[in-house]
Amino acid sequence: MNTYSNMRLLVLFVFLIAAVCSNANASENRYSIHDGHIHYDQDVWNTLPATDAIRMLEQQNISRALVSATPTEGAEMLYRAAPELVIPMLRPYKSWRHRYLWFNDPDLKAYLLEHMGRVPYRGFGEFHVFGKDAGSIPIEEMIELARERKLVLHPHTDLEGMRIILQKAPDVVVMWAHGGFDVPVETLQELLDAHPMLYIELSLREGMLDHEQQLTPQWKQFLVTYRQRFLVGMDTYKPSRWADLPGIAAETRGWLVQLPDEVAADISRYNLDRLFP
Repeated sequence: MNTYSNMRLLVLFVFLIAAVCSNANASENRYSIHDGHIHYDQDVWNTLPATDAIRMLEQQNISRALVSATPTEGAEMLYRAAPELVIPMLRPYKSWRHRYLWFNDPDLKAYLLEHMGRVPYRGFGEFHVFGKDAGSIPIEEMIELARERKLVLHPHTDLEGMRIILQKAPDVVVMWAHGGFDVPVETLQELLDAHPMLYIELSLREGMLDHEQQLTPQWKQFLVTYRQRFLVGMDTYKPSRWADLPGIAAETRGWLVQLPDEVAADISRYNLDRLFP
């Protein structure tokens, strides 16, 4: 048996164990999660069929999810498997290599238009761009498409890139992936106050929890005060994140239960529903 076959069997075994754990924990899931950050990339779909991926989400009581993929056919496959659960997002990458080139690709608009008719895409992203690259002409064209078709932008960017996007798209819903990771809370508050169309997606966000996995007082107050501007996400950006989906969902619910019920309900599902009715 070759190395690829061994690896495939190992990954299948990991997914099987995850599915068993999912069944064991499903009854303990207090909050239905409407997830703002799921990927179903080619390195996953080669091993985990779409129907099994949907089953894993359902077992974790993830009943709606924004899904993007590299290449974007993965989002289309998952949408066709469960259109009532999957909200497809169009990632502007033709391949992983294109991830580092897409924002300067003069054919980007044509690529987006070509794919938009395949399934009812609701936005562009998650896309990676940093600093001044966020001001490129192809990105301006993508923003204009989002404006015309009332689509959402889901950028993974730094503070400089976010400021550029917000300046160019003040009338477009923008969901900041990971909330900028480590951007100070004070800066996030300033941006939320200045830009009513900005939302913070919290997957892999740093600094929220202390060493005992409790929300810090600053973050708890921040989440309560801006309760209608946050979304949760599992960010299954690699196969191991799918395998660890039960643990990631449990960690998310671990801090959601520290909030007032009405605040947790907004952040875990209702905010996404308001953006994607």
